[in-house]
Amino acid sequence: MNRSQSIFQLTFCLLLAIGINLQGCASKGEPEPQKKIGMHIDAVLEFIVEYPLSWSKDRRLDFGSKHGEVRWTHPGYPQTLLRIKSYIPKQQTLSVDQQIDHVLHEYSGLEVLTKEVVTLPAGDAWHIMGHTVQAKVEIYLILRTGRSYSIELTAPRYSIDDDEDVMDRITQSFQIMP
Repeated sequence: MNRSQSIFQLTFCLLLAIGINLQGCASKGEPEPQKKIGMHIDAVLEFIVEYPLSWSKDRRLDFGSKHGEVRWTHPGYPQTLLRIKSYIPKQQTLSVDQQIDHVLHEYSGLEVLTKEVVTLPAGDAWHIMGHTVQAKVEIYLILRTGRSYSIELTAPRYSIDDDEDVMDRITQSFQIMP
């Protein structure tokens, strides 16, 4: 074997070794950074919940009452709105269906696809999923004698986002204050 063939083989082996090492480094990759989570504690509306810190928060109270809501808006999709409403039912005699209809009345043209009772850490809730012409809607309605809550997520109908992850975190961390 002559000297030029030896140099060629040595160069080829070095390039091959470098390529293998680079491929190994690229495949390791860094893990995706964890989303920063905040905690909202609301003594007036009587609930505690975790939420993504990157979402903007807006708290709204009905003047002179202990009713209100907290809204979170997705940083990249301002049409995506998550809100938790806390209210004391005015009429304790409303049936469950009437209370659900009252909440759904806000969503004009809502086609309900799912309506079921589920168990959350905060207790039993009505889980309602559906869509309007423009938006997909997911609602958890926790009906209590003294105070009721609705956890609502609306997003553009065809959005591909991590809405389900956010809603799961919200519903699993939601706690009613004693």
